[in-house]
Amino acid sequence: MPAEELALARAGSIAAVPAGRAPGSPGYRAAADGAAADGAAADGAAADGAAADGAPLGDRQGLWDDPADLEDVVACYRLLLGREADTEGLAHYRERLAEGGASVGDLVKEFIGSVEFVRAHRLGRPGAAPASEAVRTVEGFLLHVDPTDYAVGHTISLTGVYEPDVTATVRSLLREGATFVDAGANMGWFSMLAAGLVGPTGRVVAVEPNPTNCALARRSAEDNGFSNVQVFTAALADRAGAVALETDGSNGRVVPVDGPPPEPVPASFVVAACTLDSLLEGAGVAHVDAVKVDVEGAEPLVLLGAAGMLARDRPALVSEFYPLALDSSPWGSAQGYLDHLRRLGYRLCVIGPGMDPSHDEDDATLLSLAKEGKGQLDLLALPL
Repeated sequence: MPAEELALARAGSIAAVPAGRAPGSPGYRAAADGAAADGAAADGAAADGAAADGAPLGDRQGLWDDPADLEDVVACYRLLLGREADTEGLAHYRERLAEGGASVGDLVKEFIGSVEFVRAHRLGRPGAAPASEAVRTVEGFLLHVDPTDYAVGHTISLTGVYEPDVTATVRSLLREGATFVDAGANMGWFSMLAAGLVGPTGRVVAVEPNPTNCALARRSAEDNGFSNVQVFTAALADRAGAVALETDGSNGRVVPVDGPPPEPVPASFVVAACTLDSLLEGAGVAHVDAVKVDVEGAEPLVLLGAAGMLARDRPALVSEFYPLALDSSPWGSAQGYLDHLRRLGYRLCVIGPGMDPSHDEDDATLLSLAKEGKGQLDLLALPL
């Protein structure tokens, strides 16, 4: 019996659980170190379809609802992930259990829904191609994602939802016939959202340097019948050239390549770089209504390369604001990025519950909020 199936059987029932999707039944309740002592009895109970006390396994729902302890955590690591618990993971769960904890069922759901479990049980073949799954999202469009991608795809695979506050903001900005630019499109969530909103008379220009992401976005556009979407495999910058793309899941960091580097540059891909102004001109886009830019700290380069369009069209901007990435880049800083947006004549507000688009937040508050939260914010920039 496979390890994960044995864990489910011992705790209450055996459920067919697609990896990374629906919740299964609870994990092995015995302490992992003491499991060998009573393993024969537990295995016999699972084989006979009855618990050790004689009750049918299906009647042992109480175990599913029992408070989890650290022994359950260790057992989940061993039986579901096939490895010993790491120090950091144990520290995380020790703190969580001390704060109020979780039930055994909640714990097993987390492990079965984890990226590590999905990778272990879906991609067991060495050299296997990246996974791909077509997800019907809560917004109604179909999106092809890599369910093993911890950055974006896994969340969408599990929930059909992605960045709901930013999604609501983009929805509020677009109308039939509008043109939307998705700079840093990733797998295409916002591009597909926009395509449905602007309709066949509108346009969506998706720009993404990761060719794997671009392939998923193109499949999504085709399967949704969105002929108004164009996907460009390129990095947006302040000038034409090439960049090395160092990926972190489906996200990535660009490093401009202006010539032979003095030392090796870690990279997953080397891709062409261009300005947004030149790309739009080549695509025959005469006017832009809204731009979403999320490029892991390279936002200043995108704005510099879009100077003509920004001055001409004054589009609404939805931007990630990630001070750590901006401050560690060679082309600017977090404060410099805010200064640039101010010079362009934009007011800034934080995207989130209760946001007021008419409010212009001061820079000190934006920097403080970013550091107090997850280290980053999503900003709505509207022309003054």
